[in-house]
Amino acid sequence: MMSIPEAFDKFRSNLEITETESQKASHRQQRIRQELESTLDIESTFLTGAYRRNTKTKPLADVDIMIVLKDTTFLDLHPHAVLETVRKVLAPIYGEDRVCCDRRAVRVDFGVKLVDDLTGDVVSFDVVPGFTQDDHYLIPDDVLAEWIPTNPKVHADLATEANKAFSEQWKPLVKMIKTWNRHQDHPIESSFLIEVMALKLLKGNWVGPYQLELRQFFTTAINAIAQRWPDPANLGPDVSDMFDGQPAKLEAAQRALRAAEAACTEAIRLERSGRTGDALAKWQELFGPLFVKS
Repeated sequence: MMSIPEAFDKFRSNLEITETESQKASHRQQRIRQELESTLDIESTFLTGAYRRNTKTKPLADVDIMIVLKDTTFLDLHPHAVLETVRKVLAPIYGEDRVCCDRRAVRVDFGVKLVDDLTGDVVSFDVVPGFTQDDHYLIPDDVLAEWIPTNPKVHADLATEANKAFSEQWKPLVKMIKTWNRHQDHPIESSFLIEVMALKLLKGNWVGPYQLELRQFFTTAINAIAQRWPDPANLGPDVSDMFDGQPAKLEAAQRALRAAEAACTEAIRLERSGRTGDALAKWQELFGPLFVKS
């Protein structure tokens, strides 16, 4: 049986993207970009989001591809128009039932059946159309019916700086928290909100170990999630806007965070009382099969 530190080291390792996963993601995203470039007038394309920031959890889903379009007449239309244009290019290639418009992107689903979190496959991509404006981009928001500004480079730079300042432990902790969120059926709807909160809640000197830092995050996040969390690039709408006018959704997120804090506390108590096996089982219950207990 592994010790708790060994189990967390293994957990951290399990969350790293493997070479096989990277190659499969590269192959699929390159084909998507080529199909779009052959049909649309595109200025540039690049990977963005959590995958590019190295904060993406496994299995790989919703990997973001940004396509910067030249036809700015779309900006005079409802944002859905550009999403539908992208969807119409990709749907005949990947299947009408596997390509759909989301709030800010077109989702391409590869139809992978997830048996467990160790699938090693790339489940889906999100194609985000945008337009250059000064030093940032405008992307569609179908819910707000607006074109919203964003700067992925700022987000990536902030994540890199936070990781460096936290003794290279910030990104692993963010991945662990995102894994908890997904395993618990996404009580925090936006995984990017977890990152934005972590910029404020995981800072200072790294003290460790992982289990104490995780409990501290959950403890602080219970009340902090009710605050306004603006776009860290100071451009777009609040990252926490999914809670606007949705008190039940906010309360559900707080309940989940409170339950996570209690689970951490119980797992730490079990460890300190010498019940390592029970502690490992409690951590696996919290994080799922990527946390190996034996």
